[in-house]
Amino acid sequence: MSFVEPTAAVMIALEQDAFAVDLVRRARAFLKQLQRADGGWGIAAPDDESGWMTAWAVWALAQSDDDVAQRGVQWLLNHSGLRVTDPKEIERVKQVLKIDATITGWPWLPGDAAWIFPTALALLALNAMRIHEHPREQEAIQYLLDRAIPTGGWNIGNPFMVTGDLPPTVENTALALLALDAYAIENEITRRARAWLAQENFTPTAFEWAWRAWYWTRSKSQVSDLKASEEYANRALVALKELQRADGSFDGNPFTTAIAAMTLDV
Repeated sequence: MSFVEPTAAVMIALEQDAFAVDLVRRARAFLKQLQRADGGWGIAAPDDESGWMTAWAVWALAQSDDDVAQRGVQWLLNHSGLRVTDPKEIERVKQVLKIDATITGWPWLPGDAAWIFPTALALLALNAMRIHEHPREQEAIQYLLDRAIPTGGWNIGNPFMVTGDLPPTVENTALALLALDAYAIENEITRRARAWLAQENFTPTAFEWAWRAWYWTRSKSQVSDLKASEEYANRALVALKELQRADGSFDGNPFTTAIAAMTLDV
């Protein structure tokens, strides 16, 4: 079965590849066929509910199918994560989880709480559609900044749980930084996140190196220390290339391979 996420990621990776025109054309047709009546996309053809995959599809179609992508944009702008409105609950969440529960981003699915990955992904999709001043975007940026881990980076959602601090994850940190870079957000939070992402002590997997390489090869315009950025990018690319399989893939996974391919052409 074909899925929206890897299909969209492959389209983004191959959009400048002249040899992939026919493949990308079929992928575009696939995504357009799967767009639901409400303007959104589900995970795959059998999925009867629109969700966070909408951002992937909008991003992939932004340069070729504006009308289709605009319907997806409207779906994104009409949905958001749960928002706490009760004053007592707001104060309790602030004390326990150390976050502002009045700020929200995008959820995985309608009716859910907001999470880092779908929020950052939605921002990148809206940026691809050249939308930069909408209130939903501005709030989502504040959501990412509010949910950042004080020592650097992002976890899947909150920086804390009742049991203590949560550790950052590579893919959420890289994607959040890419989103904030797209909106020219540069502050101490992004600097700490980059410092964390530049560390050496990561699991040596193609998945994590692909995300690190994707950020470092795309972020140079926003990084003050360009020499350091180039060094981090080169290190990630060298590590990534060593993990490429004989068949050209990374982990035999189309999605991971697409993320890796977005960096290897830089």
